[in-house]
Amino acid sequence: MQPKFVSQFERTFEIEQELYRYMHLASPPMIASLVILCVIFVINLAMMLFVGVIYANMAVFAMCVIVLFVLLLRYRLAVQAAQKRFAEDTNNKGVVTVTATLTDEELISESSDREEPVLILHSELTKVFVTKHYYMIQTAEKMVYVFKKDAFTVGKEEEFLPYVRQIVENNKRRH
Repeated sequence: MQPKFVSQFERTFEIEQELYRYMHLASPPMIASLVILCVIFVINLAMMLFVGVIYANMAVFAMCVIVLFVLLLRYRLAVQAAQKRFAEDTNNKGVVTVTATLTDEELISESSDREEPVLILHSELTKVFVTKHYYMIQTAEKMVYVFKKDAFTVGKEEEFLPYVRQIVENNKRRH
C-alpha cells in the first residue's frame, strides 16, 4: 500500500477553529441561510422606514435579529467546547504531530498521542471541503480528517483535491 499523498504537521487548535468556522458560518447552506436572513432583515427595515407599517413588520424584524444572535451564539459555544476538548486531549502530551496519509485504498491518520493509526477505507469518505489552511475529509460517521496545505511530503498538493473529490463522487454514485 504505497502512499499517494502524505501531509505531516503539528496539531493546534487552529484546526478546530477552521472546522467550526466552516460548519457554522462558511458552509454553502449556512451562507445561503445568512444571505436570505439578511435580505429579509433589510427589506423589513426599509418597509418600516419608508412604508410606515412599523407594527406589522416588528415581529419579522425581531425574529431576524434573534436568529442571527442564536446562530452566532451557537458558533461561539461550539468553539468554546472544542477548545476545552482540545486542551483535555493534548494535556501533558507536549506537541502532537499528525501524519495524514492517503493511499489508493484508504486514509490513514497517525498521531503522536495515539498508539494505533486510524484506518478509513475510501468507501467511507463522504465529503471534502477546503478551509484557509486545511483540506478536511468527512467520513460516513461524521468524523473529519485533516491534511494541512503546504505540508505535503509525498504527492503534489495541486493533485490532492481533485483526487479526493473523485473518490467522494464515486462513493455518491454507489449509494
